[in-house]
Amino acid sequence: MTYDRYLMRNFLHTFGVCFIAMFGLVAVIDLFENLDEFLEINGGKGPLSLVQLIVTLNAYRSILFLDRAGPALTVISVMTVLILLQRSGELHPLLAAGIPMYRILRPMVFAAIGVNALIVFNQEVLVPRVAFREHEIRHQNDLSQSQVESLTDHRTRISIDGEMVRVAERMIEKPVFVLPSPSLVNELTTLEAPSATFYPATGKHPAGWLLRDVTYPPVAEISRNLTDRGRELVVVLPGPGDRVFVASAVTCDQLFKRSSSFTSLSTADLLERIKCPAISPISVYRLVLYVHSRFTQPILNVIAVLLTIPLMVRRESPGLAVDSSLCCFVLAILFAVAQGFQSLGASYVVSPELAAWAPVVIGGTMSAWLSGVIRT
Repeated sequence: MTYDRYLMRNFLHTFGVCFIAMFGLVAVIDLFENLDEFLEINGGKGPLSLVQLIVTLNAYRSILFLDRAGPALTVISVMTVLILLQRSGELHPLLAAGIPMYRILRPMVFAAIGVNALIVFNQEVLVPRVAFREHEIRHQNDLSQSQVESLTDHRTRISIDGEMVRVAERMIEKPVFVLPSPSLVNELTTLEAPSATFYPATGKHPAGWLLRDVTYPPVAEISRNLTDRGRELVVVLPGPGDRVFVASAVTCDQLFKRSSSFTSLSTADLLERIKCPAISPISVYRLVLYVHSRFTQPILNVIAVLLTIPLMVRRESPGLAVDSSLCCFVLAILFAVAQGFQSLGASYVVSPELAAWAPVVIGGTMSAWLSGVIRT
């Protein structure tokens, strides 16, 4: 048990050092390249406010960095610990005592699985909360980075556009909603307002957008122009201010960098998105492929560790340099296989399920086959 704790501590220490070193390098390079941008965002509020801004942004970015670099850092940490153990000769006495190699290294495998669980938690809980907020703080003075990508609700045919989207605040600035004719309105109608806020579905109330202080057209004209179906989806709210609620399941993140923004959502949100009738079948296919890939990624991370161990401590080893090179080569093959199946899935050559799970089968087979070369 003492050696188990020692091995786990070594792995976690190495992982922490690698993470701090690599993220620190990224942060320093980013600071030097974008210091003028930070000064502009700070707006002359003083050095203390500037330091707080930089710390906040880097705290958010560290969460995103762990999500993207965590699997690679896990494998690098395993390789580093195994190299250090062999250079110091710590494995020979344990092997001479008759302890199997996999029993010796089992704590490190469990520690790698624990780090993998931390990466999954980070992906599901922390990344969805900070990804869009970090972007908005970083680019608050650059409207071109938050432009709305117009989208038509696949179910209601309502077109949604605007000047800028704030995903973290669920808001569109200067929205433009086009109501189709003759399904919802008697004549094609364009709604314009200073802002629109998205509200998720609650109980009997559908999800939709609340437009405040509608500037065009007058709300009385909107009410007269609506059809029976239109009155179900577009509601002119009473009270002060010209407010109009437009029912639509199109969310803020669907209007912002649609080709990549869904990677920052939690799995629960992705599954809700897949069931959403407002998005097109092509988008649903891409989401299904990504969800399957998200389920298989933790398994592939563990398989990468199980591939690393026998290759780094194999019998009749010609040397650590050759073992490390061979290990990197095999992991590169696994990565190429995974990316190749992803490309085939995105090109509709194979099904999303096969594209996501085939690398797991191939990687698992490779790890089982290579387990026989481990040193005994």
